[in-house]
Amino acid sequence: MTSGLQSARVRLSTLFGLFFLSGAAALIYQTAWHRLLGLFAGADTIAAALVVGAFLLGLGIGSLAAGLYADRLSRRAALIAFAVCEVGIALFAVLSPWLYYDVIYREFLPLASSRGVIFAVVFAGLLWPTFLMGCALPFLSKAVVSQIAGSAKLIGWLYGLNTLGAGVGAFVGGWYLIGTFGFDKAIYVGAALNLIVAAGGLLMTRGLDMADSAPTPKAAALPDQVDGVVWRWSLLVFISGFLIVALQIVWYRVIGVLLQSNGYSFSLVLAVFLLGDAAGLLVGARTIDRIADPRRFFFLMQGVATTLALCGAWFVYLAIGAGLLPSDFVDENIMCCGFGNAFLVAFLVAVVVLPASFIMGFSFPVVQKAVQRDIGRLGSRVGLVQLANIVGNSMGSLVAGLLLLDLLGTAGTLKLLVAIGLAFSVVQFFGARSTRWAYVPAAVLTAGLVLFPGGEAFWRRLHGLTTEKAILAEDKTGLSLLKQDGIDSGKLYIQGHSQSRVPFDTVHTFLGAIGPLVHEAPRRILVIGSGTGGTPYSAGLRPETERVRVIEIVAPVIATLRDFVGQGGRSGVETLLANPKFEIVIADGRHALTLDTTRYDVIEADAILPKTALSGLLNSQEFFQQVRSKLAPGGLYVQWAPTERSVETFRSVFPYVTMMHPALIGSDRPIPFSREKILERLAGPEIDRHMAAAGVDRAELRKWFQDKKIEVLNDGKTVPAKSPNTDFFPRDEYYLNRP
Repeated sequence: MTSGLQSARVRLSTLFGLFFLSGAAALIYQTAWHRLLGLFAGADTIAAALVVGAFLLGLGIGSLAAGLYADRLSRRAALIAFAVCEVGIALFAVLSPWLYYDVIYREFLPLASSRGVIFAVVFAGLLWPTFLMGCALPFLSKAVVSQIAGSAKLIGWLYGLNTLGAGVGAFVGGWYLIGTFGFDKAIYVGAALNLIVAAGGLLMTRGLDMADSAPTPKAAALPDQVDGVVWRWSLLVFISGFLIVALQIVWYRVIGVLLQSNGYSFSLVLAVFLLGDAAGLLVGARTIDRIADPRRFFFLMQGVATTLALCGAWFVYLAIGAGLLPSDFVDENIMCCGFGNAFLVAFLVAVVVLPASFIMGFSFPVVQKAVQRDIGRLGSRVGLVQLANIVGNSMGSLVAGLLLLDLLGTAGTLKLLVAIGLAFSVVQFFGARSTRWAYVPAAVLTAGLVLFPGGEAFWRRLHGLTTEKAILAEDKTGLSLLKQDGIDSGKLYIQGHSQSRVPFDTVHTFLGAIGPLVHEAPRRILVIGSGTGGTPYSAGLRPETERVRVIEIVAPVIATLRDFVGQGGRSGVETLLANPKFEIVIADGRHALTLDTTRYDVIEADAILPKTALSGLLNSQEFFQQVRSKLAPGGLYVQWAPTERSVETFRSVFPYVTMMHPALIGSDRPIPFSREKILERLAGPEIDRHMAAAGVDRAELRKWFQDKKIEVLNDGKTVPAKSPNTDFFPRDEYYLNRP
């Protein structure tokens, strides 16, 4: 008897450990697949929301299907089904780099002009693995639970350890595996974990009591009121799932701006969210037997979680104003070296994300206690509740990411979610006696609706502004703020990054002008990245240039510039926005370049810094090859040379490369570079008037062209790169992993 009990405990502990590894693999995949599918879907936040929504929807369908099927299986058969799912996920994972890159990205990209088609293709590409992932909890719950008493605790432990593994997977994958080995190698690590889980699961079937292997007899029909309880709980879980992921969208925006949207921000917020959720699940599983009224407790937890999310954002706002947190987040590389910075980042994310995610996780075992009343329907109820939660998560991602940020901005979206949390807090007072402290979250949330600052005040504070004038714009694609120090001057921040100034900085006018000044007849020019407009404005300095196409991924940047002009600002911005010679398009630069059939005489990228999230998409060998294919014969590509690796990667694609420090010029033909001719053209009256109209310091610009060091790096042959930036391994983007 004792031996059998000990064996059962070992088996249970082993299955818990295996489900932990399964969760880790799933989040390694999500982090990597999100990037690979982003090549097809686009690098903007709209595409990100579509990919996350498709991922979650697949999980929900799998959860529902497995939940309905699991109750027909014996415990042993359910465990075998779980192992088979893990094998299926691993097999898909091994194929996924080829499928997502060579098939979906390379072959289907022309279809990506439609958001509906993007979602359909991404959903189809994710359905196999996410369906199988969604099957895991219902199958394993059926295999683990043998009686209804204590079932909520066991299911809570299962889900908690799986979520804990997911948090570890998000952190290890995003902070180590991808930056050290690349996306494809990280995926293969996940596949190995799935195979280990499958093998362990099959080994555990050998010890199951054969008498318990017979299918559970079909339960008698339950009273309508019991089934009604399940559906009502599913509705509540749907709203709760919507709430927590919508809050997560707000956290991504706030933390992303403060940390300047570097390559680690996404995985950091996701990992802390999942670790907090897992801690709440595990604590909830341990204490579930002490909760007498699951319904009232669930309502209370939603109110408390929303209160903590509100207080986290409020704390950051007030702490920056009081000097407890630095007011220069947007002007410092906070992710750089030093224990102090590391502690500050950890503290910031812990305060904003951790408390609310912990409380939300605490709610899951409570729901299981409320709905699990019949062992014969255990699997279906696990699946139905999980489906409701996942569909709520998916809708939270899509609605908050695509609609609420557009209509309400970050602060307005948070206030709407506060209203939902307040509704939960108020409902718990009906039908049951409440403790006095239960009124606290309702009071705080009410205060938040009234007193929490609006979008302009909130973002001004987080950008370190007090009395200075600023122009702010925000939508689903991002955030833009222009700090003004005069009617015609100011500094622009995009997603927390200091980008450029008006009047235009010499560094940007230099980059914009160098390509057209070197090219003999630059009629068609493409510029990726607008900033305040210095680069595209200068790219149009030659009279013979017919069109300058400007691609900007963050729409509020252009809205900010329009407001700047509307308030009387000039400095060349008014010409950029009004002159038909300049065509401004809101799009992902790489996407737009792929779908554009034009061959350009000059292409320039005034792109984000290499350490910024998604910057690897514009610094990879594959992108340079794409640019080369879009150049007319003898066309020039110009960009900065921010790192030695970027120069090495650049030289591996273009046979002719000249560097006028710090700018690279690449071409498939000999580059007609002549310092004397550049200076002669720059002194021409039409070009001089064009630059003078924008307030450009022409003497300083001329000095740049006179004094900068010139190097011919390639003279007819490409130079193979030893460790280039690639789409699968954007080494420079993951700068914390560099040797």
